[in-house]
Amino acid sequence: MAVKSKKLSLKQREKNDANDKAIKENAYIFPSGDRYEGQFLHTQDGNVQRSGFGRHIAAEGTVYQGMWKDDAMNGTGQLKHSSGDVYEGGFLNNQFHGEGTYTWANGSYVKGNFVRN
Repeated sequence: MAVKSKKLSLKQREKNDANDKAIKENAYIFPSGDRYEGQFLHTQDGNVQRSGFGRHIAAEGTVYQGMWKDDAMNGTGQLKHSSGDVYEGGFLNNQFHGEGTYTWANGSYVKGNFVRN
């Protein structure tokens, strides 16, 4: 779900290449209405890739706050569904992975080791 940024000429890209490898911070609104606030990198092709700590707010109300790598939820984070259910723990490529706790809106929960759930 990369966000297209302003295209740079080859000369501008070469000049800014060293800076583009650095993690930056900003907010983006996707065409779907989703919003991302946090750290990102510019890719070689001029896209923005979420990387580092950030918060993604989906148009339907789901909110993820945590670590990103390769434009995916990777590392530790918290995912709050619009239903009130919450998962807090490890993520790998947008899936629950590692130690975590899933809590339903009614208060019941499961705690354990998730494997690509």
